[in-house]
Amino acid sequence: MPLNRIPLTGNQIVAMANVSRELKTQFTTVGTFDYSELNVLGLPSLMFHTRLISPVANVRVYPLFAVANITTGTAPTPNWAQFDNGTILVPGSVSVFTIRAAVSIIGIRIVIDGVLAPLLPISVATILTAGG
Repeated sequence: MPLNRIPLTGNQIVAMANVSRELKTQFTTVGTFDYSELNVLGLPSLMFHTRLISPVANVRVYPLFAVANITTGTAPTPNWAQFDNGTILVPGSVSVFTIRAAVSIIGIRIVIDGVLAPLLPISVATILTAGG
């Protein structure tokens, strides 16, 4: 007796997912700024793209991640950690950081030192993206 088989039995179709966020920000004060949050739960291929638009030096960028939230006041906020020791941005150049990591949220930290106060405002463009 012949055996009848359905050719696709047991197969699974998996679609790739991705999420991205592009943001251009102008900073008008000196300090440390954590911004451009992106929820990436379940998407392990991460890329951080940063470009310093303003012609200044000594602006630093740090790729951030969080796996849990903490409560500050009444609202939960990401418990940020840094992926690396940061990069000093060169005006007009692009800084790209890529990594595979299972995290919940990614973001960018920009540090503008007080010596740059006379050169404010400072413009920075960032793109965060994650894929499966």
